[in-house]
Amino acid sequence: MKDMSRETLSVRGLTVTLGARAVIRDLDLELRRGDAIAVVGPSGAGKSALVRALVCLEPGLSGSLRFGGLELVGAPSEAWRPLRRRVQLCWQDSLAALHPQLPVAALLDEARLLAGLPRWHAKAPELHALLRRVALDPALARRLPGSLSGGQRQRIALARALAAEPAILLADEITSALDRPVAWALIDLLRELRGGGLGLLMVTHDLSLLPGTVDQVLVLAAGEVVERSAVRELIAAPQHPVSRALRAAVPRLP
Repeated sequence: MKDMSRETLSVRGLTVTLGARAVIRDLDLELRRGDAIAVVGPSGAGKSALVRALVCLEPGLSGSLRFGGLELVGAPSEAWRPLRRRVQLCWQDSLAALHPQLPVAALLDEARLLAGLPRWHAKAPELHALLRRVALDPALARRLPGSLSGGQRQRIALARALAAEPAILLADEITSALDRPVAWALIDLLRELRGGGLGLLMVTHDLSLLPGTVDQVLVLAAGEVVERSAVRELIAAPQHPVSRALRAAVPRLP
């Protein structure tokens, strides 16, 4: 049985620099298995840069980023392999994230292969079960990404991340291309997975998705955390103008 305490993502004073500009400044974050944290903020706040940095896809890192107790900032690329096997990123831009010449079954199989897990063939019951969990017809397993709708591709991207059986999932705006019923179905899935021990970092601008899904919220603006609080507190009484603007954007029935 895995020691869940060893698979902790711990960030202290993290700064991400692109060229001469710091897109993330002095950020602290700790995410364990079973934890769920949301990062919210307007467009351009640095949310996507943050999740890319957490899997070493942004080069200019300073501060501290540790996984399993090992410091990774400044470490050689091979030191990142345990994190890359156990921490999966579900991209906001699913079309760019999925190989256009690989059918869905091969995309999921590739994720398992890279994580060192047994491969799935196109008719594997586990593969079909995973597609159903993300609200997709298993018949799509033989289709190419370009033949799918944007919402279907987004769900394939999530299935690909989950196929690697991660300890921690970084979900970057995974409901933005979905209609509300499908979006809520995926949110219910994330809640279920969290109950099974998955750590979740959820990037969104939609505060309505957060109650019951995450415990803590970080509000990001211009690369800095401007508010950090529990979900209920943020929605009931946001303190920062950016937080208040995000709450005001949540649709309400008259």
